[in-house]
Amino acid sequence: MVMEYPSKNDFFIRFKALINERGRFIDYVLVEVSDNFYFATGMNSDRILGEKLGNMVIEMENPVLGLKDFHYQMLPKTRRKFEHYVEEENRWYLVTLYSDERDYLMMVYTDISRYKEESSRNTKHRFGNDEKDDSKRKFG
Repeated sequence: MVMEYPSKNDFFIRFKALINERGRFIDYVLVEVSDNFYFATGMNSDRILGEKLGNMVIEMENPVLGLKDFHYQMLPKTRRKFEHYVEEENRWYLVTLYSDERDYLMMVYTDISRYKEESSRNTKHRFGNDEKDDSKRKFG
């Protein structure tokens, strides 16, 4: 399923948990992406919808998604936020990870590049140009 999302660089992906017969979590399956997923990631959603997260992490290298960095945090009933810098695109994302229902996990990617640039300019202006540029530092 593909849903509309308002900004061209913002997008979301939604996973459904796979639970074994004993009721234990084993993996996620990608079930939904926003309509601008392709624009933001360059990946065709038809290619990955229905894929298990474990396979995506191993087989699909996409710096925007950053699944190799995040997959250890992707547990049922979790809430996390990360700042994610994509060097190839010179773009910053705030990645919000949360369970929206019992067996679903959402990842919302919000482009915060403009905010980071303005923050960096304000810091340089306030403290002078000799101040070290921390705009590319990752925060977790």
